[in-house]
Amino acid sequence: MRVFLIFCFLFPLSLHAVGDTILISGNPAPMTISTATAGSQPNSVVDASTTYTVLTLAGSTTITGQLNIAMPSGTTLAVQLQAPPLATSQGSIVMTTTPANLVTNIPALGLSPAFTVTYTFSATVSASPVSNQSVILTLTLI
Repeated sequence: MRVFLIFCFLFPLSLHAVGDTILISGNPAPMTISTATAGSQPNSVVDASTTYTVLTLAGSTTITGQLNIAMPSGTTLAVQLQAPPLATSQGSIVMTTTPANLVTNIPALGLSPAFTVTYTFSATVSASPVSNQSVILTLTLI
């Protein structure tokens, strides 16, 4: 079975308080699942080509993420943000339309260096083919 799914991601700027900002370097390339090993689930697609930078003036800040629409049946998008020093990454989190913590306990950093954003797009053998679907992932500082 060949599953062919394409997703594009958009990352709007989110503001926490005056001066607290998260910036994303851009969108990952469309993610297409097109291979599977016989007897196994389709091979996931991983993209770690984008980064984020935070400007935090207040301590104990959290980055949450949520999708604008539900993923198609049989598919998931997981996101992992590399944590700044002294902060805690929550690991690879499957995204839904409900906000989920991605990084917690971000200290007052000023302007941080760039940290990696890793996306993992997965599908099960029961997923129906989808083409050219866009999903918006919103990252928010709280």
